[in-house]
Amino acid sequence: MTVELYYFQPLGTNSGRVFQALLEKGVDFTEREISGRDFEHLKPAYLKVNPKGQVPTLVHDGVSITEGAIANEYIDETFEGPPLRPADPRERWRMRVWSRYAENDLGRCLMMINWNRVVPAFVGERSEEEVIKVLETVPDPDRRRSWLAAYRQITPPELMEESHRRAREGAKRVDAHLRTHPWVAGGSFSLADIDLNNFCGFMAMWMPELVNDKDTPAFVEWRAKMEERASTKAMRAKSNFNLATRGGAAISNRPAGAAKA
Repeated sequence: MTVELYYFQPLGTNSGRVFQALLEKGVDFTEREISGRDFEHLKPAYLKVNPKGQVPTLVHDGVSITEGAIANEYIDETFEGPPLRPADPRERWRMRVWSRYAENDLGRCLMMINWNRVVPAFVGERSEEEVIKVLETVPDPDRRRSWLAAYRQITPPELMEESHRRAREGAKRVDAHLRTHPWVAGGSFSLADIDLNNFCGFMAMWMPELVNDKDTPAFVEWRAKMEERASTKAMRAKSNFNLATRGGAAISNRPAGAAKA
């Protein structure tokens, strides 16, 4: 049996969710780091693995498994290890509802905010013509439009304000839920905790005005539990969080272990 994971650095959002699920299950896998800065996900070699040019991709015995949420359920169903989906049907329903919310609602507005912070620096010193030529090859049209808008800094102000509004409401919603549930799905750790951790767990560090001990104590307590999990510690040790904003100001200088080349 061979298992490979193609992923972006830093380990978060979609790449982090699948990486962490593999760690939680104890799956032995080969790491295939893809350089987003060099647009490796848009080059022919990777497009053979995932024609959509999306990351991550799990390759199990030569078969590409895509789409992070679905890939994680595949991991839980296929490999031995502790279950990552609750046995109780209602908790499993809650897991899926919150996983979808973490990715498609709260996570999406946070990505909108973050892309507009980091995309211009992410593309480096390339000329505008070169950058636009590369970004126009992004297979997914929605993602292509978002990246082009972020690079050109033309995301409408009302969309940015709406993203910040949804982030504020999302922090409160997550905290209210976690005040009555020890884990996101209920009584047991699940894929929903992995998803919330990877899509939204950084809010306490990047948006302390929204997630803090006073305003969202349950959210902060849950995040501390997540940071103590062996899978989170192992993932953090392999993550490179040295992202930069325009002008070189670091978004995060959190210490990290050596990333796999």
